[in-house]
Amino acid sequence: MKHLDKLLDLFEEYACFITLTIMTVAVFLQIVNRSFLARPFPWGEELARYMMIWAIMLGTSAGVKIGAHVGVNTFVDMIPGRAKVIFTLGTGIVALAFYVLVSILAVQLVVGIQRTGQLSPALRIPVWLAYLALPVGFAFCVCRQAQLVLVIVNRLRMRTSEAKKEPAITEKMEKGGPA
Repeated sequence: MKHLDKLLDLFEEYACFITLTIMTVAVFLQIVNRSFLARPFPWGEELARYMMIWAIMLGTSAGVKIGAHVGVNTFVDMIPGRAKVIFTLGTGIVALAFYVLVSILAVQLVVGIQRTGQLSPALRIPVWLAYLALPVGFAFCVCRQAQLVLVIVNRLRMRTSEAKKEPAITEKMEKGGPA
C-alpha cells in the first residue's frame, strides 16, 4: 500500500508540474507573439486549456489524499468518539462510490467521443485525449479515496482492540499492579 501511495504521489506531482509548466509556457509564448510579433499562434490557448484540465483532474486526486475537499467539519466535530469515526467511514464509502460511478461515466463519455473521430480545431489532435483527463483523474480519486477508507477502517479496528484491552488495564490499575 505504501508503494502504491508513493507511486501515485510521484505521478501526481510530476504530471501536475509538467502540465502546469506546458500551460505557462504556452500562455507566455502566446502573449509574446501577440504583443511583440503581432502574430498569435492559434494553438496556444487550446493547449493551455487542455493542460489546465489535466492539471485540475490530477490535482483533484491529490486533494482527495489530504482531505482538502469540501466538508461540513463543524457538524462532524460535534459527533463524539467512535460515532465520529463511523460517520467519517460512511461518508468515505459514499465518496468512494461516487468516484467509481463518475469514473465509469467518464470512460463511457470518452469512448463516445472517440467514436466520433473529432479533432480539436487548432492542435488537430483527437478531442478524446482532452476528455481522457476525466476518467484518469477520477480513477486516481478512487485509489486515493480507497486509501482513506482503509485508514479509517484500520483506525476503527485499533479503537475496538483498545476498548477490549482497556477493562483489563483498568482492573490491574485498581489492584495496584503495573498497567
